[in-house]
Order: sequence, then C-alpha cells, then structure tokens
Amino acid sequence: MTSVLTAMLFVPGGDERKLAKIPELAAASFILDLEDSVAAGEKEAARALVAAAIRQHGGGRTLYVRVNSLDSGLAEDDFAAVVAPGLAGIVLPKARTAADVVAVDGLLAELERTRGLPAASVAVIATIEDAGALARAGEIGTAAARVHCLGFGAGDLAAELGIEWPSPDGILSPTILAAKAQLVLASAAAGLAPPHDGASVVLDDLEAVRREAEESRRLGFGGKHAIHPVQVAAIEQAFAAGFDELARDRAIVEAFERSGGGATRVGGTLVDAPLALRARRRLAGAPPGLPLAGVRVLDLSSLYAAPLIATNLADFGADVIKVEHPRGDDARRWGLAKDG
Repeated sequence: MTSVLTAMLFVPGGDERKLAKIPELAAASFILDLEDSVAAGEKEAARALVAAAIRQHGGGRTLYVRVNSLDSGLAEDDFAAVVAPGLAGIVLPKARTAADVVAVDGLLAELERTRGLPAASVAVIATIEDAGALARAGEIGTAAARVHCLGFGAGDLAAELGIEWPSPDGILSPTILAAKAQLVLASAAAGLAPPHDGASVVLDDLEAVRREAEESRRLGFGGKHAIHPVQVAAIEQAFAAGFDELARDRAIVEAFERSGGGATRVGGTLVDAPLALRARRRLAGAPPGLPLAGVRVLDLSSLYAAPLIATNLADFGADVIKVEHPRGDDARRWGLAKDG
C-alpha cells in the first residue's frame, strides 16, 4: 500500500498561482521549492509566498519545503521564513556530511523552541547528490533523530560522473542504478526508513514514469518525487501493493503460521522466515479492519448514483476499478463553468 509520502509533488515556491492550487491537487504530500525553481533575485518573494501557503494549507496537506543548500548562504533565511505551524518537514538538498545535518538540526531546534513548536516536530529528508555524500550516507542519515529518510538526486550525481541523464532511451545508467542500490543498503544498515527517489524529468510519457517508479520500488525505495501533477498517480500506482500481491502475502503468512514457523511451500515458492516477514510487513501497511478488503469491484457505471456507491465500496476497503467512455464520465462536465 502507499503512504502519505509515496509521491511528493514539487510546487515552485515563487509561483503564487500553483501554490494556491494545492487543495485541488490529487497529492497527499508536497515539496514547496525554494531552490532550483526560484531565480536568485526572487528568493525573498518566494519565501513569503511559501510561508503564506504553509499557513493556509498546512493543516490539510503534508507540506515539506526544499530550502537552498547550506553552502548557498540562503538556507538560514529560508528556515526563518518557513518554520511555523503547518510545516511537516524540510528537504535538505546537497547534504554532504553529518555536520550539515547537525547544523540543520540545531537551527530547527532553536526555531521550534522560540516559536512554540513541539521539539523535533519538523522532519528532515537529507538528499544525497554526490559520490562523496553517498559514501557517507549512513553517517548523514543518523546525524539527527529528526531525519525521516534520505533522498536521492540523480541529476547532480550524473553531472559529477559525466553520465547522460536523463538517458534518451529511458534506461537509467547502471552506475546510477548502483548508486541507488547503495543508498538503499546504507539506509537499511543505519536503521533508517527506505530512501525517497528523486523526480523523473519525463513529462510526456507517463508509462516511462511508472516504469522508473517501479524500478525504484524494486530497488527498495519508499517513494519518489513528482514534478508535475500528472506523475502522481503513476508513482502511487507503481508503489502500491496490488490486490493480487496482498492476496499472495496473506497466503504466505497463513501457510507459514500453519507450518509452525518452518519452511513451507506456497504454490511454486519455498517460503521461509524472511519471506514471511516481508509479507507481514506489506500487510501491516494495508488499511486495517476494512470489511471489504480483498474484494474487487468493476464499476462500469456513469453519472451519479452507481459511481457514488462504488466510491462507498472503496471507502470500505474494496479494490474498485472504474471504466469510463473515452470522453469521460458525463458527470465530469457538471458543475460550475467559465468561458463555456
């Protein structure tokens, strides 16, 4: 199943129109960006816009802010502007050493204290973007308890290594894949949550985005950034445990328990303790106690009454697949209209 942080959608911090759309977007978590998407002369104005967005939308959405890197000389002003009620966390770009995280932890602790926020309430995702930081990933991730997980930035690493990114054929370089795997292993060794993958820059091929997200999931990542709202569903789909996977996990756990904890066979697979543990962990992420969990519903209806019932069935745990005419459900054209 997916979590709140599975697909984190970037929103340019200097774009007031896009920030205002946060309540309308189909994403559970956002990264309000003060770094790459904001020109040098617009940083101060962007801080004010992001601070206003946190006040307005922080209660209903999980909002992180990507600040400027520590070596830019801008990060301290970023923290001062955005640390307030409604801020869930900070995305720290170009985290290079444990000292970077310790410095950020100290800044956040002081701001939390002076602004009446609970201690360590602002989480940190420390982004690994160069080879040296990758070698120190475990130290960086454990430098402060507020680090939720590590992030991965392929663009800067590829530039450092002289690797083409994104690749024209949509296939990631083996070196980038190896770096991702190293980050997953370092996170696990340090006892951290699975790392978060950086965004795909592909905008016109959602199938490519989904494949890249599925590859990240297979490597062991816990989620992926999105740079456009259309990417969110593809990422969530890639990271979600499907109906068939959950059914197989239940079969594995039940068979392992019937065997008394010994190795057993499920279908054509030998199930031992590690496989049973993985199945239990995935099932633990599924919504508990929903009466229709495990039921698949095919919704071929349109307009109002039947789709509403299908929605209710999904609320009770059913796996609902809605099929529409190519023009879309007619109900999508109801409601307020402007300019026709």
